[in-house]
Amino acid sequence: MRNKICDLIVITCFVAMLALPLIFSDKTGGKLQADENRWKAKAPSSLVPHKGLTKEIENWIDDNCGGREIAKSFYNTLNYGYLNEFRSDSAIVMNDWYYSLDSEDLTLNNLQHKDVMTNDEVNTFISRMQDINNYFNEQGIKFGMSVFPYKVDVYPDNLKGYVTQVRPNSEINLMQTIAINYPELNMNVVNNELKEAAAAGKLVCYRSYDGGHWNAQGVRYGYASLMKQISNLLPKEDIRILSDEDFNMQILERTNTVLGQKFSEEDVSYSVKEPKAVQQQEWFDKIDYKPNDPWRSYRYFTTGDASKPDILIVGDSYIWMQMFPWIAESFNRSVFIHQFDEDNIQRIVDRVHPDIVIFAGLTTTVEDLVHYSSLTTERTMWGNMFF
Repeated sequence: MRNKICDLIVITCFVAMLALPLIFSDKTGGKLQADENRWKAKAPSSLVPHKGLTKEIENWIDDNCGGREIAKSFYNTLNYGYLNEFRSDSAIVMNDWYYSLDSEDLTLNNLQHKDVMTNDEVNTFISRMQDINNYFNEQGIKFGMSVFPYKVDVYPDNLKGYVTQVRPNSEINLMQTIAINYPELNMNVVNNELKEAAAAGKLVCYRSYDGGHWNAQGVRYGYASLMKQISNLLPKEDIRILSDEDFNMQILERTNTVLGQKFSEEDVSYSVKEPKAVQQQEWFDKIDYKPNDPWRSYRYFTTGDASKPDILIVGDSYIWMQMFPWIAESFNRSVFIHQFDEDNIQRIVDRVHPDIVIFAGLTTTVEDLVHYSSLTTERTMWGNMFF
């Protein structure tokens, strides 16, 4: 009787050992495991024999079975709980640089180059850019676009050992190729100057503790590139581009704590010595502006100098968080609205009658703007939008 009980216990344990790897396996697979900073293999899409099937099965078993999650949870409790290492479900750290993973996976897709447009999408993008250029030109308005890279595009070495890029080419490089091959699109890509600054060992151009925003040094590079583009589009205007002599500058040593992890870096503080542009947010109240932008980032500046041109910029936080007041120094009236308020573009144009309109922001921002605006460039549609 005792032998039968022992046999039953052994059999039960054996079956349990076989079942545990499947019970505790990741049933979805193919996702980023934040506490390991790595991309887990997907299960084979089909078990029909094909080249590489054996390797796919092995990768999935290695990544998802065998109680790995339990072992890692125990390891993380010791490593992060007692050694105070960084851990977050919404972010990863690569070589002491913080990268957020937003809810829409934009950052993650860019990390792995999964956001690169296909040939058909490129052709559509170019066609819509041409439509938007023509639309504004017909109104006597110059149009241009400035594209900014994600943080990881400028510092790709930070990826090594953490996340694998699934495609050799990045979206920002593709944008640069389009800009070169189609100069009539008036598309400016701020990329090489940032990479050259990083390679030269200058102050880093992105915050170490931020998911992807520039620090003040990066803002200066983006500002100079954007203003040069504007000068080329408005050659008859005297566009003032602020230089070092126009700023009070101070080197800053800064440490920020994000989710319990400390990030230290060196930055520069810039303030315009004699600012002429004055912010007047009440302008939006007067026109009963209805924003969709949750950050209320819309801005209106004026220098009171009617001899200067007027500008409208539609974009993201890379513009309004620090750069826009510098841009406003060169114009009579300067308006910024967020990409989420893009259905207000023509309303602002009708009010301000700008000399130039600029779409500016990350690759994903300008792609969204082009795709949206291409559907609303008909005068019969925008002409019906009134204040």
